[in-house]
Amino acid sequence: MTEFKHLFSRVQIGNTLLNNRILSTAHQTNHVLDGIPTKDMAAYHQARAKGGIGLIILEAAAVHPSGMLTTKTIAGYDEQIVDVYKDLSNTLHQYGTKVFSQLFHGGREVITSDYRNAAWAPSAVPSLRFGAMPKPMNKEEIEEVIEGFARSAKLAKEGGLDGVEICCSHGYLPSQFWSSYTNLRTDEYGGTFENRMRFAVEIIEKVWEAVGEDFTVGIRISADEMTMDGTTIQDATQIVEYLVERVRLDFIDVTAGDSSTYAGSTHIAPPSPVKHGYLSPQGFKVRMAGAVPVFIGSRILDPSEAEKIISTGKADVVGMTRAMITDPEMPNKAKHNKTDLIQACIGCLQACIGHYHKGLAIGCVQNPLAGKEEKLKEKIQQKSKRQRILIMGAGPAGLQAALTADAQGHEVILVEKQQVIGGMLNTLRKAPMRHEMAESMIDNFSRQLSMSNVNVQLGISIDNKAITDLKPDAIICAIGSKTYLPQQPGIDDTRITLVDHLFTKTKEELGNRTIVFDFGGDWAGIEAALYMAKQGCEVTLITARLHVGEGVHQYLRNEYMKELYQSKIKMKTHFDFGGIVEDKVIIRNLFTQTKEEIEEWDHIVLAVGRVPNVELYESIKHLAPTVLQIGDCLAPRTIEEATTEGLEHVLNLPALSNSIR
Repeated sequence: MTEFKHLFSRVQIGNTLLNNRILSTAHQTNHVLDGIPTKDMAAYHQARAKGGIGLIILEAAAVHPSGMLTTKTIAGYDEQIVDVYKDLSNTLHQYGTKVFSQLFHGGREVITSDYRNAAWAPSAVPSLRFGAMPKPMNKEEIEEVIEGFARSAKLAKEGGLDGVEICCSHGYLPSQFWSSYTNLRTDEYGGTFENRMRFAVEIIEKVWEAVGEDFTVGIRISADEMTMDGTTIQDATQIVEYLVERVRLDFIDVTAGDSSTYAGSTHIAPPSPVKHGYLSPQGFKVRMAGAVPVFIGSRILDPSEAEKIISTGKADVVGMTRAMITDPEMPNKAKHNKTDLIQACIGCLQACIGHYHKGLAIGCVQNPLAGKEEKLKEKIQQKSKRQRILIMGAGPAGLQAALTADAQGHEVILVEKQQVIGGMLNTLRKAPMRHEMAESMIDNFSRQLSMSNVNVQLGISIDNKAITDLKPDAIICAIGSKTYLPQQPGIDDTRITLVDHLFTKTKEELGNRTIVFDFGGDWAGIEAALYMAKQGCEVTLITARLHVGEGVHQYLRNEYMKELYQSKIKMKTHFDFGGIVEDKVIIRNLFTQTKEEIEEWDHIVLAVGRVPNVELYESIKHLAPTVLQIGDCLAPRTIEEATTEGLEHVLNLPALSNSIR
């Protein structure tokens, strides 16, 4: 008997019976070519259906050519989609998983790396985040789009899908119509609340006409857009009450945020350290207002959190999307009381929605197989001859390599000179806003190691003779990097601290006036500044980038910027560290090449890049048939490159000509 009896109970949603209450909400995979999903998308969702999920809502499907959010959006209005939907639904249904399509039109929200089509919206009110000024839709265009919703729903049904979700959330087109801020029309689609609701009502009515009664139709709505001039929970409950009195809604998928602003966009995919399950109170209010089943998501990462939300009546179904990206088998593990085997989402956003914003296929830092299921399935299934693999360094790259090699049946020896695993994660776990991410990742790796056959040797420095005695078939060097020290005057001043050594220092050691120099626009400089501000220091953050946090995913950057402003940290862009001369800090403008002096200061923290540890590799590269570098010791980058190389380099290890062991 599972301990999650509510989470794994069945529930009827319209004409669809779900086997459990776990949902994968609509999220872009970028596995789309010319508007049509690829085999990679099917393999990605199949892995999660096989893992036991109850419902998958496929990523946004545009209902009209004007609604293509990017050039990799599903063309839900294209008849070619029917056969693809049939293949997808047949594949996912064999595992008992139900499948919906999300019907979408972004309105003024247009993101694209190719030719930018004209944005359509109720009125010419620009998107502050994307800078898109839309054209006001005429009545013929309104009718076209409404028919597009109906046509796309009909094609979804013909393709064997179980239902559709009409996307009215995040400030996309339907909510642009019902908002008095974005709808300035004076015709029957604008002005009064009833007129502004007309567009959404007509969409839902037309969809039902197209699909018939034996289908499932619901909407997605932001309960709070979390931004100035945005929809509030009071507005959302009024909207829901109005809709359910006039049209049939089988469910309401509750989210938060708004695409058009920085603050609001964070809640499209909230990062760590945003609170887990923070939308459940709003979900309950919408549930009471609509008296129809409610889905709720946003940082519900643990089955215990989900069970509590269901058991207390906050929602009927829980969205655990990123939890499922990280661990597709999470539902089955929870159902069979194997929660210790679940790999937790670390909330970094780097490869899930981070890839989407870069135009790349979906991935996951903690699960580098995510999004590559089709590409790597043959190598995963093909077991090579057992080899003895020595892995040096237990940071993310070495840990991923060790676990992958163990899963492939190799004999694995993991050596780490420190007494703990994690590498740079042990610095991150002391940082103010990256603590949860680092702790989660270390915990994930620790539990995986404890259940593996990896021979872990901590606090060990292994020399060349010991390596030779081991007779490894392959050596993987993953010993990371060290902090870069710019060769500038005064670099040996005792008042300079490298970011690696910062997070244990007190205000007495740092002084009142501190300066942080940031090279990469990533977490290190920002976390250093926030840490010192929390110690009570007056902090100036100087970055060499175009803007603060340039190298951080935009939703995390939004949270960082909020904290920086609230902490009253001074920020200065386009300057780097020019040294200390006559007790003055020199900063250099990267455009004009002019220099400025800072006379009043007490301490400097340098976060100015890292240098690969290459010496070990050079000394051992002849000690085994195969010797590889991965992660930061190859070249300092991000955790994603570290774990990806840990997976793929092991899968690509050359097979031995004959079995030695």
